[in-house]
Amino acid sequence: MVSGPAASGAPQPRRSAAGRRHSTAREQVLRAVEAQRSPVSVTALSRSTGLHENTVRGHLDQLLADGHVTRARAAADGRGRPAWLWRPTQHGPASPYAALAGVLAGTIARTSVDPAATAHEAGRGWGAELAEDLPEPAAPGPARALVLHAMAAQGFAPQDDGEQIVLHRCPLLEAADRHTEVVCSVHRGMIDGLLEGAAGTEGSRTMAELIPFAAPGQCLLRLRDAG
Repeated sequence: MVSGPAASGAPQPRRSAAGRRHSTAREQVLRAVEAQRSPVSVTALSRSTGLHENTVRGHLDQLLADGHVTRARAAADGRGRPAWLWRPTQHGPASPYAALAGVLAGTIARTSVDPAATAHEAGRGWGAELAEDLPEPAAPGPARALVLHAMAAQGFAPQDDGEQIVLHRCPLLEAADRHTEVVCSVHRGMIDGLLEGAAGTEGSRTMAELIPFAAPGQCLLRLRDAG
C-alpha cells in the first residue's frame, strides 16, 4: 500500500538521468519500492499500485538505468529462474522481520487447518502487547487514537478522514501479496488486540473492519462503536 500521485505540498517527482521529470506512474512505482522494508517483487508492486506488471517492469528497468533502484534475484523456489526483487538505491537496513514474516506466513498457510484463524489469533496477541506499550492517547477518542498511533508506528502510513482510516503503506507487501489471507488476518488480529486493550478504558467496545487492497495503493480500516 502506497500513496498515489503527489498531493499539493508533497515531494515532487524525481528526474531521470537525462533530466526528464518522472511521470506520475513512474514516481508512483519508485515510491512504492521506497515504502517497503525489504526488497519487493514486480507482482507485489503491481498489486499495490494497480498498474499492469509489464508497465511496472518497464518503469523499474528505467529506474534501474537511472540509478534510483537496484535489484537482486530472489531465492530459488521450484522450477524456472527466480524473480527479481527490487529496492531503492538509497535505503536503510532492510528489516529482517519482513523476510521472517514471509516465511512464517508460508508456514501457516501450509500447516494450519484454518490459516486465517491461526493468523488472526497471533495478531491479537501482538496487538495486545502493542497496546500495553503505547502511551494513553488523547482525542479523537482512546480506541481510535490508539489504533492510529500503533498503525503509524508499524509503518502503515494511516490517514484518518473522520469516517475511515486509509492505510497508504503495507510494511509486509511482498508477504501480503504471496499470502494475502494470512498476512491480512494477522493485521486484523493486531487491530482487534489493540481495541481489546482500549476497551478497558472506554465504556463501549469498538469494532474494526479491514478491507485489503480496496484501491490501488490503499487498504481501508473502518472503526465503529459496537455499544
